[in-house]
Amino acid sequence: MSDIDPPAYGPEELVYVDPDNRIVVGRLEWQKNGNPKPKPLVRTAEDKPTWRKFYPWGTYKSMRNVYRLEGKQGKKMPDKTLDQIIPLALEHPFWN
Repeated sequence: MSDIDPPAYGPEELVYVDPDNRIVVGRLEWQKNGNPKPKPLVRTAEDKPTWRKFYPWGTYKSMRNVYRLEGKQGKKMPDKTLDQIIPLALEHPFWN
């Protein structure tokens, strides 16, 4: 038996994807008129959904390739600004 779990979604299933966390949010939902339902992108509980930001959706196969949902993940980019780093660098120089 392998250690790798099979994907929960088939390659042709339509899914919503969180691009920052690189996870599948859920299966695509449909409106009564047959159009895909836009799902508001919410980062934290304090964020309010806006009409401008929505989770991207597509087939699991294409979203897996575009957002690299499976396999080795790249390095996470630093999220601190220069203004936050300079005081730390002055307090703790690397040569000490």
